[in-house]
Amino acid sequence: MPGGSIDLVGRVVSQKLSELWGQQIVLDNRGGGGGRLGVQAAALAAPDGYTQLLTLSTTLTVDRSMFKNLPYDPEKSFAPISIVASTSQLLVTNPALPVRNVRELIALCKARPGQVNYGSSGAGGSLHLAMELFKSMSGIDIVHVPYKGGPPAAADLIAGQIAMLFFNTPAALPYVKANRLRAIGVSTARRSELLPEVPTIAEGGVRGFDTDVWFGLAVPAGSPAEVVTRTQRDITAVLKLPEVRAKLRDLGAETVGSTAEAFAARVKLESAMWEKVIRVAKIGTDH
Repeated sequence: MPGGSIDLVGRVVSQKLSELWGQQIVLDNRGGGGGRLGVQAAALAAPDGYTQLLTLSTTLTVDRSMFKNLPYDPEKSFAPISIVASTSQLLVTNPALPVRNVRELIALCKARPGQVNYGSSGAGGSLHLAMELFKSMSGIDIVHVPYKGGPPAAADLIAGQIAMLFFNTPAALPYVKANRLRAIGVSTARRSELLPEVPTIAEGGVRGFDTDVWFGLAVPAGSPAEVVTRTQRDITAVLKLPEVRAKLRDLGAETVGSTAEAFAARVKLESAMWEKVIRVAKIGTDH
C-alpha cells in the first residue's frame, strides 16, 4: 500500500531505474489479502517483462505453507530477478521487564512456562514467525497474542500488556531511542547498522538464529530471459549508488543486489525453514 515498506523501497529504486532506462516506471500498489491480491495480479500479467513484482519475502517463502488454496504458485508463477534490500527485526521488551539480554529473557521464560506472552502483527506474519522460530530454537513455552498490525502490538507492549515482541527494526527504532522499548537482540547474523550496540540473538545464546525480511523483484514466469538478465544487471548497478544506499538506509533497509540464482536458492532454503516452523506451531490456514 502507499507509504508501506514495499512502496517506499520501490520508489527509491524505480526512480533510478527510470533514469537509467529513460522510461517511466509506474508503481501499482495493490492492497488486500495481505498483499496476495497484488501478487495474483502480477502472476496473471502478460509475461512480456513490462510487469514486475516487488514483494516481501513472506510472499514467496511463507504463503505456500500458510495458505493451501493460493490462486498462484509462489515458486512456479514467477522468475526471480534479484533480492533488492533487506531489513532486520528487533526483539524488544517493555523496559520494566526484569531482563536486559536474550539469555536473561530465556531464563525468565523457562522459569515461568506458559505464563509469559508475546505480541505479533497477526497470525502467520513475519513478526509471529520470527518469534515462533525463536521459541523453538530456545526451547521456551510462551503465549501468542495476535494484533492487527505492529503498531497496536507495540502500544500494548509499552503499556505492559504483553512482555515482548519482534518488531521490524525501522519501525522499532523511534520507540527504542525514546527508551519506551528495550532492544535486546537483532534477528540477523550481523548486527544492524542502525543499532550497532545491540547484539544479535545468536550472540545472546541462540546459535544459528538468523532471519530477516527482504524485498524481492521477480517477473511472471515465461518472461524473456533477456529481461531478467538486463533488469538484474541494472538493479545491481542502481543499488551500488551511494544516494540509493543512503536513502534505503534511512528507511532501515540494507541493499542486497543478488543474482537470480542466489535469489532462487534463498527462496528454497527459507521456504523449507518456515514450512517446518508453521507445521510445528500449527498456524497454517485453509483460506
